Amino acid sequence: MQKVMLIGDSIRLSYQERVRQLLEGRAEVTGPADNCRFSAYTLFNLAAWLGDATYDVIQWNNGQWDTCFMPDGRIHTPLGVYLGLQKRIVKILRRKAGRLVFATTTPVHHDQYEKAVTNGRKNKDIQVYNRAAAETLSECGVVINDLYAATAPDILKHISDDRVHLTPVGVEVCARLVSQAVG
Repeated sequence: MQKVMLIGDSIRLSYQERVRQLLEGRAEVTGPADNCRFSAYTLFNLAAWLGDATYDVIQWNNGQWDTCFMPDGRIHTPLGVYLGLQKRIVKILRRKAGRLVFATTTPVHHDQYEKAVTNGRKNKDIQVYNRAAAETLSECGVVINDLYAATAPDILKHISDDRVHLTPVGVEVCARLVSQAVG
């Protein structure tokens, strides 16, 4: 049976159990109970989350938190820093798994930035980060699982009223894509 680790933010937390169900009998799916938040947080906590175990496949994502705007009007993690952190994450994950998959950041409602009380995001930034991450990580031999492309065509169907998280339909779409990518 394959050993699969999923690492990522609350979007990952929303579909992880469904991935576990879809791969039952074929893969042992695990992941941190923690919301893995932004890239620097993920990098900082990898040793604790991974421990001594090894995996057949690890899929991770970072981006929702990284693309948030802070109270000073600047994006949380500038793109160059984000890409550097992703490369560092790859080096660590490569020692723990035979295959690595990066899941792109899912979209937000088009008005999420304007309606957010704090830490708004913009799809144009998410798209830039996704493209740059896909290019950079592909060059490192990482498989790209494009959750953005699967959910962006119908944001109202896939993204909940909180303007960020997945609806039940979005959870199912992402869980199926993740199951295919890691299973």
